[in-house]
Amino acid sequence: MTDGPSGHDLKPARDEQSRASLLEGVGRIDPIRAGLLCRCPNCGKGPLFAGFLKVVDRCAVCGFDFTRMNTGDGAAIFIMQIAGGIVVFGALFVQIAYNPPIWALLVVALPLVLALCLGLMRPGKGVMIALQMRNKAGQAHSSPAGGGEPRSGGGGQPQTPSPAVSPLHHPSGGPPPPKGED
Repeated sequence: MTDGPSGHDLKPARDEQSRASLLEGVGRIDPIRAGLLCRCPNCGKGPLFAGFLKVVDRCAVCGFDFTRMNTGDGAAIFIMQIAGGIVVFGALFVQIAYNPPIWALLVVALPLVLALCLGLMRPGKGVMIALQMRNKAGQAHSSPAGGGEPRSGGGGQPQTPSPAVSPLHHPSGGPPPPKGED
């Protein structure tokens, strides 16, 4: 590659090492996409759930251990807020624009909230597990005695308690005696 338009020596746009590093991640699936599809965020192939919301202990395809991944109620809270916001603002718009009877609004809104919550719960929990996995949040280690590293601050040094100081403490060793009692 020496004959360029102006006779300059042309080099390839990418060398082999950078090309290999670009192609290295091509075969991997995006963990967020795998979570939305309720698949293993590690390989993208194995099922993530054994029941409706019961997470498998290990991926059937790659063997990834999900026992340390615990989303708690995080997915449920996000999903309820999303579904509730959509239905409440939709119901508010319909109420203001068309003024239907309340019973008709409830007949439509309550099943819609239920369907949205149940339909979004599995993908929401899958995304939460994928985010934990991507950020390595479920893999904290501590010693068997439970005396692991401190979570924040302190630099690992134990703090000595400061001596209790009374709010009436006087620098001379105590408050001055009341006047007139000598």
